[in-house]
Amino acid sequence: MSKTFNKQCPECKSKSVIPIKYGMPGTEMQQDEYEGRIKLGGCGIKEDQNDRYCKDCKYEWSKD
Repeated sequence: MSKTFNKQCPECKSKSVIPIKYGMPGTEMQQDEYEGRIKLGGCGIKEDQNDRYCKDCKYEWSKD
């Protein structure tokens, strides 16, 4: 994953933050979600979607 992002949740301050990925998931994306490395956000790709997810408190937010 080449995108760098804040690795701390703004809600609970946890460091268990993963990126949210959008689009039709292939085998690799499905495996990454299964292993907890990403969260699948759905097939629709829009402009102002959240791109971070806290695995501890389940909060979603966007870098911008």
